[in-house]
Parts: sequence; structure tokens; C-alpha cells
Amino acid sequence: MNRIECCFINRLNGCDDLFRQLEKQDDIKVETFNCIGNCLVCSDSFHCVVNGVRYVAKSEEELRQLIMNNLKR
Repeated sequence: MNRIECCFINRLNGCDDLFRQLEKQDDIKVETFNCIGNCLVCSDSFHCVVNGVRYVAKSEEELRQLIMNNLKR
């Protein structure tokens, strides 16, 4: 099972559609927290933690690619 951690503010800032799609996949568990400790990153980038590794992107699509390329299959 893949685990993705994201913060609520990052979802509101443009990643909610991405995480909603990922939540529908059986092999992915998306957990949304109030904060995951990257407030400076959150204010100007898209980010999440995938299986313990933090990924940062400049767009939702770039983050989607990073996530998909780093899921355990």
C-alpha cells in the first residue's frame, strides 16, 4: 500500500483534484493533515510525502508526475 501525506492548505491551494483522484485508487492511502511541517514550501509550491519521501513541484501536473513515478507497484 502506498501512503501519501498532504496538508490541508496545499489541497486548498490547487491540489485537491489530484488528491481526490488518488484517493480512489485501491493501492493508495491519502492522509490529509492540518500541517506536515513545510509551511514555507506550502506557500509557493505543491508538495506531499510519498512513502516517506517529500516531493515538491511548481505545478499540480508536475506533482502528479512525481507521485506516479515514485509509487510502489
